[in-house]
Amino acid sequence: MALIRKRFLAGGALTALLVSGLASAVPGGSVDTPLSSNPDAIEQMDLDVTELPPQVPPPGPGDTDWPFYNRTIDGKRFSDLSMIDTANVGELEEVCRVRLSGPGPLSAGTILVNGMLYVTAAQATIAIEPTNCDVVWKAIYPHDEGEIYNANRGAAQWDGKLYRGTGDGRLVAYDAMTGHELWRVKGADPKQGEYMNAAPLVWDGKVFIGIAAGDLGIRGRMMAFDAKTGEKLWTFNLIPGPGEFGNETWPGDSWKHGGGGTWSTYTLDPATGELFVPVANPAPAFDPDIRKGDNLFTNSAVVLDARTGKYLWHYQSLPNDSHDYGVSPPGILIEVGGRKLLAQASKDGHVYMVDRKSHRLVWKQAVTTMENFDALPTFEGVRVCPGAKGGVEYSSPGYDPKAGLLVVGSVDWCYYLTRMKYGPHVPGQPYLGGRMERGDSKATGWIMALDAKTGKVRWKYETPAPVIGAVTPTAGGITFAGDTSGLLYAFRTSDGKVMHKVDTGGAIAGGIITYRIRGRQYLAVSSGNISRSSWTGATGIPTMIIYSVPETATAGAVAAADVAHGRSVYRASCAVCHGAQGQGGAGPPLKGIAGRYTQDQAVAFIKQPGSGMPKLFPATLGEQDVIDVAAYVRTISGD
Repeated sequence: MALIRKRFLAGGALTALLVSGLASAVPGGSVDTPLSSNPDAIEQMDLDVTELPPQVPPPGPGDTDWPFYNRTIDGKRFSDLSMIDTANVGELEEVCRVRLSGPGPLSAGTILVNGMLYVTAAQATIAIEPTNCDVVWKAIYPHDEGEIYNANRGAAQWDGKLYRGTGDGRLVAYDAMTGHELWRVKGADPKQGEYMNAAPLVWDGKVFIGIAAGDLGIRGRMMAFDAKTGEKLWTFNLIPGPGEFGNETWPGDSWKHGGGGTWSTYTLDPATGELFVPVANPAPAFDPDIRKGDNLFTNSAVVLDARTGKYLWHYQSLPNDSHDYGVSPPGILIEVGGRKLLAQASKDGHVYMVDRKSHRLVWKQAVTTMENFDALPTFEGVRVCPGAKGGVEYSSPGYDPKAGLLVVGSVDWCYYLTRMKYGPHVPGQPYLGGRMERGDSKATGWIMALDAKTGKVRWKYETPAPVIGAVTPTAGGITFAGDTSGLLYAFRTSDGKVMHKVDTGGAIAGGIITYRIRGRQYLAVSSGNISRSSWTGATGIPTMIIYSVPETATAGAVAAADVAHGRSVYRASCAVCHGAQGQGGAGPPLKGIAGRYTQDQAVAFIKQPGSGMPKLFPATLGEQDVIDVAAYVRTISGD
């Protein structure tokens, strides 16, 4: 494994960290470069990571993580941060950006853990400082076998380790702080057209990941691996064979090449141990006659016991699919009126709300144009909407529990589907039974807000390009989304009004995440370099961009502080956790906090603390109390 370690100083000046064991440059690629720096000054290095200590400041009190692909393991994507809100989002400004080299598209979901951003490309796994875009480390995975597909949906983390799949069917574990490879295991056979590009999910010491790609006639399966050792713990066949439940839905031996891949990520209920797996289309995609039947578990949300891999239940949205309408995005677990529900979006252009107890459909709603939805492909060709690249692709909707809204991004693009004569399945080759051609030269997108209780469309907004990146609602009343033309949108969640819009310079195809570091809320957006053949009009190069609003925009009017009064407030309300002298106890130590937090940042944090600290404003502490106690804690000496 090639690994690059480097740091960039503020303003774009490069400091190369030289250590013993310097090796040759990584072949064939450019380095990760802040766009403001001088490219001629950049050095590319392959370093022995064991000799280079981490260079990232430790997380501060109140810093937040985005530890899963969709922030929480239940998939909601909702952020409870509100420092960026409807009043100040118009002041959103770019903090920094960094180009991310490496082959393949940048379509991964970003995560943030312990003060470090992690993003993946086809072979690259990259750690980035989340406030200044410094690249801390970058690991390049060298394929053991031929790569099947050069896209990756992201990484997962657990216990100081980072996990990802690869285009040649491996699951790889890295040390999250250094990028050192810990182990790799083979979970798929690329000679059969199998690979693992989904973002894994980790829970209870297990790493969950499935295989793709159904369009190559694989037989899909889901697996669990030991998070410490990589040992395979269980396998569940997403296309059931003889003796397995659902095999009767496949005539003859069509199950052997039935498709059913999984290529986004997964959702889990830690209270029940239910693992929710989205399963893609059957194969051959455009010839349903060879596989007459429901073709379980394609186009389904399959629910497994995460501990054992045992089948629990499923919901199939489209039996015997003939349009390549697989279920790609992970489901969302929500509760409405005491009723536990699964919200599952699909490439067929619908969102399905399913009762998790009865396993019955509560409602379904179309979120893009519908035309000839039930028409079978013909040898003459038939126009269908959405097309095979339409509907809700691999990224997730977001759920705002305060507004009761499910906000969905989708693609509006029609295709012509034509049946073709074809031979027997050839391992590793497309197994489609026909062809798809774009029916419209221009593809657009939609952002729609659905009432979670009824499915009714509360508002909608048409974008000039497809929306394939994930949607992120926040407690500030703002929902962030992006399209493949590079536009980043800030919608007012309540009514869909566009409060702000930014041209990022590159197609947005991965997750938009938000987090708080040292009292300031940020937005991280991956931009650029998605497949131009799949998504016409897409622009840009792989780039991570960080946004925020000016700190004065979140602070409000700050009155003069009374430090003596702040000491009294601290002793009455804060000392029980942080210690009488700020030395720490149940809460973290506060000594030397002035070096990490400005007065405005301290005020903002006290008003909206992290999940481990009680929120005392405004019920217990008033505006002046907060100002005063913030000033006092900044006087506590770090000596």
